[in-house]
Amino acid sequence: MSEILLDKSAFLSNLTKISQKLGGKEKIMLIAKDNSYGHGSAQIAGIAREFGIKKAVVKSEMEAEQIAEFYDEILILSHIPTGCEKPDFSYAINDMSHFSKIKNGSKVHISVDTLMHRNGILPEQLDDALRLVRENHLNLGGFYTHFRASDEIGSDFFVQRENWRNFKISAQKKCKNLGFNVVFHSCNSAAIERSEEFSDDFARVGMAQFGYFQFSEILGLKPVLSLYADRISSRLLKKGERVGYGGVFEAPCDILISTYDLGYGDGLLRYNGKGDLRLGNNEKILGKMSMDSFASKDAGERVCVFDDARVWARFFNTIEYEILVKLSANIKRTVK
Repeated sequence: MSEILLDKSAFLSNLTKISQKLGGKEKIMLIAKDNSYGHGSAQIAGIAREFGIKKAVVKSEMEAEQIAEFYDEILILSHIPTGCEKPDFSYAINDMSHFSKIKNGSKVHISVDTLMHRNGILPEQLDDALRLVRENHLNLGGFYTHFRASDEIGSDFFVQRENWRNFKISAQKKCKNLGFNVVFHSCNSAAIERSEEFSDDFARVGMAQFGYFQFSEILGLKPVLSLYADRISSRLLKKGERVGYGGVFEAPCDILISTYDLGYGDGLLRYNGKGDLRLGNNEKILGKMSMDSFASKDAGERVCVFDDARVWARFFNTIEYEILVKLSANIKRTVK
């Protein structure tokens, strides 16, 4: 049966190095959305709690409920107010209209649009936002923003960081006068790499926790996830014979091949048989990938599909995020 192995020591090492750069593990808000980027939310949350992480960030209430036992505070980023919000969670306010729709007394963090123009209030809407917080008796926990280009070399990151700094100065003063005790957070993984000082209360740590860096290996991060497939069958593919749909691979000589139990139905991007897509043992997938399987030169009972998602990301001209988050939740995940 196919399996995902999670390297506990690599994950703990990554968290240690990140917390050292931030100035302490208490500054980490761990991103756990989308099944912890495909790694498995429950498995990762257990290790994170052991390390001492107390705050997490998810996409939805459903995700928050799945890991509620592991964290003191969980912030739900993509929440659309229903009026039935739960007191156990914190909710993002992504639009001015949300203030009147969310349940009175809810714990909220206000998203601020400092350049990305995706979600959040505008800085000039701060006074109105604070008024609505009071009118709707909301429990204001903090403010945050998201950098649109921290993973790209250019000036955008610095411009947006200055916009955020100016907003914070205003918000801190006004919240203090109103008696609000709030926190601020802005940095994602790439912004952590590019920053030398951290004036925010927290940083939202995403892909860095799993060993993927954007700019350099200076932190010494290590990939946590390895994907394995198990052999279904083997056969001798004789010279001139073809394998798989469309027969796009023709054996140049007699080859012992095997079929392994992972395919695009398990969340892998579909390989069409063109180009050299390498497995973790450096062997190629032979022919088109099927829904539930692929073929390669025989590698024994079990083969490593990848232990670094960047190999597949480069082949498919995408980012490692897409490779990882698509991995089916039905694949067994084991901490080792």
